[in-house]
Order: sequence, then C-alpha cells, then structure tokens
Amino acid sequence: MKQNKNFKGSLLALAALVLLVIAMVLVYNQFKPKPIEGAKEVAVEVIIPDEETKEFTLHTDAEYLRQALEEANLIKGTESEYGLFIKEVNGHAANDANQEWWCITKGGQQINNGVDTIAIADGDHYEITLMVGY
Repeated sequence: MKQNKNFKGSLLALAALVLLVIAMVLVYNQFKPKPIEGAKEVAVEVIIPDEETKEFTLHTDAEYLRQALEEANLIKGTESEYGLFIKEVNGHAANDANQEWWCITKGGQQINNGVDTIAIADGDHYEITLMVGY
C-alpha cells in the first residue's frame, strides 16, 4: 500500500513539473523581444582593448542582429547547437589560446542570448567587445 502511495506522489510531482515547464515556455514566448520589420539604422561599436574603437552604422531590413552583422560582413563564426558562435569581428579573430571571446552588449548591458536571437529595432546601439578570460 505504501508503494502505491509513493508512486502516486511521484506521478503527481512529475505532472506538476511538466505543467510548470509548459507555463514557463508560454510566458517566455509571450514576453521575449519581438523582431521589428522594415528598414532600420543600427549602430555597432567594435571594441578591441589597446586598439582604436570602430563604429559602424548599419542600414538593414534584418530582424535579428546576426543577419545585420553578416550583411555588413562584420562577423564570422561557427555554428553550434545554440546558434552562431562569433569567432571574428571586423577581421579580428579571437584567439582561443589566450581565452579570447566576443561579448555583445547594448548600451553597456551584457546580452545573455545569442546573436541569432537578438531582435533589433531602429536606433539600437550595440557594442561587440573582445574579452580575455573565460
């Protein structure tokens, strides 16, 4: 009898977990940044320590930052299960041996999702900074 009670409790806990995950996915989809269609002007600042910062003004119909950066031939990278992993910006490659990587920020605030999913809007300003250390 006790085994049957434990099984029912585990089954209820699993069902509650599944419902919670579904609710979280629905909330995320409702509130995630939505892409904006049409022409946009987006500023991108490329920051490499000990070098001159370069600013680019992109004119694009792209909805996501990756497409806008690729149209301007500013980035190169490798595909991963999470999208594009940026390896090179404006001809400057990150050196894995030095633990270098590219960080994308918007108005100085780090963006915690990939370049593939960063929805852009007219007037946005992004910084792409070469970072050292993982």
